[in-house]
This record gives sequence, C-alpha cells and structure tokens, in this order.
Amino acid sequence: MMNSRPNNKNSAQRGPFRGLRRALSRLMDSRVFLAVLSAVAAVLIWGALAASDGALYREKVFPSVAVSVTGESVLRSRGYVVMDDISELLPGVRLTVDLAQANYDRTNPTAFNPHIDLTEITGEGENTLPISYLTTTYGTVTKCEPESVTLNVERYRTKRVPVYIQKSGELAEGLYVKSTSADPNSLSVSGPKSLVDQVFRAVAVLDLTTLSADRMDDVLSLNITLQNARGDVIESDKLQIANESSSVITDSIIASVALLPMRSIPLELDAFVAGEPAEGYELEGVYAETTAFDIAADPAVLEGLTILTTDVPLSIDGASEPVNGYVRVRKPTGIENVVPADVAVTARIVEKTMERTFRSVPLAAEGVGADQRVSVMKENMRVQLSGGYGFINGLSKEDIRLFVDVSGLAPGTYTLPVQIHIDNAQPFACALGSPEVEVRIREKEVK
Repeated sequence: MMNSRPNNKNSAQRGPFRGLRRALSRLMDSRVFLAVLSAVAAVLIWGALAASDGALYREKVFPSVAVSVTGESVLRSRGYVVMDDISELLPGVRLTVDLAQANYDRTNPTAFNPHIDLTEITGEGENTLPISYLTTTYGTVTKCEPESVTLNVERYRTKRVPVYIQKSGELAEGLYVKSTSADPNSLSVSGPKSLVDQVFRAVAVLDLTTLSADRMDDVLSLNITLQNARGDVIESDKLQIANESSSVITDSIIASVALLPMRSIPLELDAFVAGEPAEGYELEGVYAETTAFDIAADPAVLEGLTILTTDVPLSIDGASEPVNGYVRVRKPTGIENVVPADVAVTARIVEKTMERTFRSVPLAAEGVGADQRVSVMKENMRVQLSGGYGFINGLSKEDIRLFVDVSGLAPGTYTLPVQIHIDNAQPFACALGSPEVEVRIREKEVK
C-alpha cells in the first residue's frame, strides 16, 4: 500500500530537464547535424594545418606599388631624354603576387622592385617600355597592371650660353657703376633639344639698391634664369645649368661690381659762344638744353673738375638775331661715364639800347587861332632820347618836332606840357630839358 503513493515533488523537479535531454538526444542522432559538425571540424583542422605549414602559397594583391626608373644617365649619354614626368604618368602599379604562407603578412611589395629601364629606348618619338619586376624568395608576381608605359623621347643637347648681368632698381645718389663682371661668364645648358634651342642667354639680376658707398668694390652671389631672344623666361625641370669648367650643376653666379663717385659739373656757357654781334647788337645770354652733366671718375680726377667747356664754340660774328646750334663738349680726361657729345645752344642776340641827346631843338606852338598871337618863353630845348640802336642812331635834330598845344585856349598866360613827335617812330623814351613851358596868348591888334 505504501509504494503506491505518488511522489509529486520528484516528478515536478525532473520535468523540464527531461524535455531538454530528449531534444539533444534527437539532434545528435540527426544526420544533418553530424554532417555540419564534420565540415566545421574539417575547416578548423585545415586552418590549423595551413597556419603551421610555411610551404603553402596564397595570392595577395598590392594595389599601388611605386615604380623606379633606371638608365637615365646612360640614356643621356646616348643623346636622348624623356620628355614626360614619369612619376605623374605612372604613379604606381597593381601587383598580384603568390606568397609563401609564412611570408604573407610580412612581405613588403617593394621587394619585387617594379621598374622601367630607359636603356631600352631606341630613338626619338614614342617608346613603349615594359614594366619589369623581380621574383624573390618571398613569392612570385603573377600579374602587373599596367604591363607597360609609353614615353615621349627627344634628342638631348648641350649648349653654351653667355651670362648677362641685368641691372634693376635705382643706384644711390652720388654713385656710378664703373664695371660688372660675372664668374663664370658663360654656362652650359643641357636638356631636350626643343628647349635648349630656345635658350639665348643666362640672366643674373643685380639690384642696384643693395649697393653702397661703403663697398665701392663688391662681390655678390646672384641667381640666374634662362631667357630666349625676346627676353622671355624659359623654365623647365628638364633643363640643367652647369659650370663649363667643373660640370657642377648650378643656379647662381658670382658678380663683381666696381663703383665710382659721381657729381654734377656745370657747363661754362659763356665760353660756348665766340665772336661779336653786328653793330648795335649785343649778346643778352647763352642758353642750353642742360646746364650741367653728371660726371663719374676716380676721386682725384673728380676733385679737379670745376666746369665743362668746349674747343669749338658757336660763332655769333655779325649776328643781329638769335643764333642756334650744337656745341661739342670737351670730355675731361679720366672720366668713366658717357656724357652727350653735343649740346644744343642758343645765343640770344638783341638790339642795343642807345641814349642820345639833341640840343637846341626848336619848340613851336600848335593850334594857334587866326586872331591870336602866341609867345613861347623858351624857343629851343634839349631832348634826350633812348631806344633801339638803329632807330636812335638814325635820327637827326630835324626829325624831332617839339610843340605845345594851345588849341581852344583864350588869351592869357599858361604853363603847358611840351610834346614830342617823330614820324615813323619806334618805341622810345624821352627826357626833356623842361617838360613844361610858359606860354602867353594875346589877341592880334586890329589895324
């Protein structure tokens, strides 16, 4: 009777686990589960074997490997040069490589050294070169993309060009550049024939503002540029500039500069004319387009210069009007700069002013009425005239008419101004012995 009592507690505790055990038992008995489990185990076993076997090979892709260039100097020695920028044209290649399992993660793609050999170039124009690479103990290249590159090739030329020192800026006042020289005075330019043929000279710019009286003899390093015949700058990384004597590549020259003092020396203008004008004329002045020249010379020479003159002055003999001409300047010995050889000169010739005194010139009354009698207290007068030489010198006393005007005056005594008249007179000035005279007007007596 006792064994028939149900045990509720144990049944409740075993219920859930019993279902799980049954589910697992069914899964493990399933063929599908066993197949999947076998595949996973095989993969894990293969992976472990592959990782431990360094003799196995795997494929690896390097997407961008730099390409080196060889044979450039040999190519130039053969007289050719590549015009393209190879680094831009071919920045890198894509390499597919079979690598030993042991080297897979540690192999550097540069070990395969993808490169192009410029010695394979055969002539001018387009040349297609293969991209070569190495097979190493690390692995083997199975594919290279791209496989080749096409380059444009020109003849390589070397040309000798002169060095020219070009001045810029303003030199300090009181200084003059006596000389400049370049070391070297010529350079060797090498590169593609199409560019080298354009090169006319190498130019070094000398900035005059950097020069000083403290360094009358100076030495400077100046950068150079290449120019064509029109003065346009030619720039290219394909051109090389070298010192001819040493073949050393350079971009500068040494400039030697010698300075001299300079100051303004006046022209002795009065000595630039000679001779005498026509009678009655005189030299009023000498005028030139410039009155002084800047002269540069050694200090000892410059200190002895006070004026500049001429050996052949402008002749004014017999002149009665301005004389124009060119006068050659006498160049002092020892000056270094260039001064104009001739100077435009004007000699201004004017008529002289002449003074002349005429004595006992008759004085008369004009405008006397028919019924009047006029008495002038002074019948003769001294007259001083001044004016142009030709006019005054050609006068006589008879040409001069002195008078007082009594027109419309009633009888009486008056003090009247003395007036003068000369036919066809030129401008003149007059000084009278008595600018006014006493005049008496009376009526005529009727008989």
